[in-house]
This record gives sequence, C-alpha cells and structure tokens, in this order.
Amino acid sequence: MKKITGIFLAVLLVFSMTMSAAATEPTQPSGCSILADSVEGEPGETVTVPVKISQNPGFTNFAIVLDYDREHLTLKSIETKAEDRVYLCGDTVSVNTQWKKSEEEKGVYFVSAVSEPVKEDGILFIAVFEIAADFVGTASVTPIVQYIRSNETETSVFKQVEAASAGGTVTSVKKEDEGEGSEGGDVSGEITGDVNGDGIVEYDDVMLAYRAFLQEITLTPEQMEIVDTNKNSIIEESEFNAVYDIYFGG
Repeated sequence: MKKITGIFLAVLLVFSMTMSAAATEPTQPSGCSILADSVEGEPGETVTVPVKISQNPGFTNFAIVLDYDREHLTLKSIETKAEDRVYLCGDTVSVNTQWKKSEEEKGVYFVSAVSEPVKEDGILFIAVFEIAADFVGTASVTPIVQYIRSNETETSVFKQVEAASAGGTVTSVKKEDEGEGSEGGDVSGEITGDVNGDGIVEYDDVMLAYRAFLQEITLTPEQMEIVDTNKNSIIEESEFNAVYDIYFGG
C-alpha cells in the first residue's frame, strides 16, 4: 500500500506543480469584490461572519442579498456598527430578513446609502448566525451583489460599479471533551483531515500527512493533534491513509 500510494502521490504532485502559482494562491475575484469571511464554531454556538469589500473604487449606494444555508444556520441579526464605530455600510441602511424573490432566491436583502463616497476597503456589515445544535460540517454564506453605485456629483446620475462576489463558510466542529480518548488506544477522536487548518480538506493536507509519515517533515503541535489520532507522537500509515481517504472520498 505504501509503495503504490507513494507512486500515485508523486504523479499527482508533478501534475499539480504544472498548474503554476495559480494553483497555490487563494482564488479571489479580480477587481472590486464583495466577500464573506469563513469562520469556525461549535454546534449550537453563535458566530459572526463579516461581509467585506476589497479593491473598492468608491460607492455611495449598494444592495446585497445575503444567501446562506438555512438548514444549518439561523440568522440572529445584521450588525451595522461595533459600539460607536459604524461599518462601511454607513448610517442609512435597510435590512429585510424575510426577502424572497422566488423559492430558489431567498435571503437577507441589505440596502445602504451614504452621503459621501466610501473608498476604503473593510467590513461592510456583519451577519450573526446560530449553528444548528446537531450540525457538524460546513455551511455556505454567499453575498449576491444586486448593485453598487457611486454618485460623486450634485446630480442624480449614478455610476454603476462592477463588483464580483465570493462566498464564505461556517464550519461547525464538535470539540472533544477534555479527558476523552483512550490511553494507548488506536483512535482518540475522528480525524477531520484538515491538516493545515484552513477549513477544507485538500491536496496540501494529503501531502503534509504523507511527508510526515515518511518523516521528511515535522508537523506543528496543532497539525499533530489532527493527524496523530492515537497520540503516540508518530504519524503511522493508517493515520496518513485516513487523510488520503477523506480527500479522495475513500
């Protein structure tokens, strides 16, 4: 198994390297973009998801529909300021949490208007969600731009701003209670496969586990906590195979 898997991963590594830097850099829209952050919490916990603007050319008005996984997330509120600091949405906002264009198009409809053009990058507003008590996994949060406009003149003519959207995620992870696990046992908890801790199981996670198994690298304590399920401070073939199977759907 070790030899066959090693050959397969070596071929996969060569293939991935031909994809150049585009394969290693996070995929984000070019130009002005509206994106939801990816956050992590526990089942039943309340989490905050900032919705941000980057490469902002300047706006005075915007309308955004915030779509999300209603089966696993419950919207508690939309926050437009923190204490006395107003987010980039401005003072004049309207939020319709029951917005529905159709059964397929439902979400929170957020409209903002400011008196002076906003040209900063940063948080537009924050969505507060409660994770379902029985949910473990990843739920999506996606901002959908209806329009972004800029009016820097005294006339009523608005200039449309082109903007792309990037969705985020809420990952629900059930924490192990302290003291759980078996001394000297094979497994102290179910392996998640997310070795590098970026919220998804990907090719990099497989390679980290594989190289640690070959003793080519030393994982950080946080990475060892994820992969070394029997807590013997050694990455064994069965532990590497667990990450491998998660990524490849085995």
